[in-house]
Amino acid sequence: MKSKIKPLILIVDDTPQNIQVLANILYEKGYNISIATSGNQALLSVNSDTPDLILLDIQMPEIDGYEVCEKIKSNPLTKDIPIIFLTAKIENEDLLQGFKAGAVDYITKPFNVAELTARVATHLELKRSRARIETLNRKLNVAYNKIKNSIDYARLIQEEMLPDLNILQAKGIQHLLIYKPKDIVSGDFYWMAINNEKLFIAVADCTGHGVPGAMLSISGHNLLNEIINIEKIYDPAAILYKLNERVRNIFKQGLSEVHVGMDIAICVIDNCEKTLEFAGANIPILYFSNSNVQKLIPDKLGIGEDYSRKHKSCFSTQIIKFNKGDRFFIFTDGILDQFDNMDQNKITRKGFEQFFSMQVEKPFSSIKENLMKFMQDWQGDNLQTDDILIVGFEISKPQ
Repeated sequence: MKSKIKPLILIVDDTPQNIQVLANILYEKGYNISIATSGNQALLSVNSDTPDLILLDIQMPEIDGYEVCEKIKSNPLTKDIPIIFLTAKIENEDLLQGFKAGAVDYITKPFNVAELTARVATHLELKRSRARIETLNRKLNVAYNKIKNSIDYARLIQEEMLPDLNILQAKGIQHLLIYKPKDIVSGDFYWMAINNEKLFIAVADCTGHGVPGAMLSISGHNLLNEIINIEKIYDPAAILYKLNERVRNIFKQGLSEVHVGMDIAICVIDNCEKTLEFAGANIPILYFSNSNVQKLIPDKLGIGEDYSRKHKSCFSTQIIKFNKGDRFFIFTDGILDQFDNMDQNKITRKGFEQFFSMQVEKPFSSIKENLMKFMQDWQGDNLQTDDILIVGFEISKPQ
């Protein structure tokens, strides 16, 4: 078995008798000893053979212990060596000056063996503990940077998967988007597709946030692609029914201890017929027409749930006729869950919808600016509570 290296203690004292006494005591306790009889000799010794601890006399000719201590502590290579002063003085001023110079402790002369060995052992153990902590911190920093780099890359992947809503302009649709993940990646996502001359827009809030929420959001994104673009299911209620079925199968809902799911609103816009079909799982749509506000109410069901327990078998589709200039807004509950600056109150749905009502006739750029300011003023210096996603659109002209 590899033997442990004995700690090296440097004794600095201009009195040979003191050195002899200290060396005998500490050698018997299993420590390696080096000695210096002056401050300058101590500085040379520290630089040539770094000790684990220094016992330093205060009163020495040429350069006293305070100055030696300050020089050792000013050197980055030796600043972490614990220094215990040896002193015959016990005046408060002397002790304060010693601690200000960088000493960690003091021992009075004549030496008490039990006190001496206890203080030496304590500070050596503290030094070892600090070294272990620094080593762990370095390892943690390496691990943290690896994880953060991975999550940053995951954010880029997630953002690339999100649709470019600017293409809505070519379809005669203005839009508003506020997308603020709580963490680097988000459990909220928005999705869009154009199929069979219809525009599909979905806004979803997945279980959790951060990495778990992001993993589920990517699954939801892919499932919507399969259901609408590949399987050609266009009815919003049927889309949600199929989405729930897939999520329950993939994540073994009812069999697994982990419950995952999402709330989602999906609408299908037929610009030629001027109709909007909507189905929702716990996420409504605010609908503004001629300054009047309506709310398209979702089913009180979440994707991933067992509907038989709620005695429901499917979602419902709502169809409305819209006019040019009508506006629609969909948002997840992240904004409603945000605590105020005093960490006491949340934004109520009623209050937030009233704020929307006062903004609805303004340009989308102004609405977005006002929404961002409203959220910042409410949140203040408080941490963001959840992912935030708000999508708005206005059908301003026919295709």
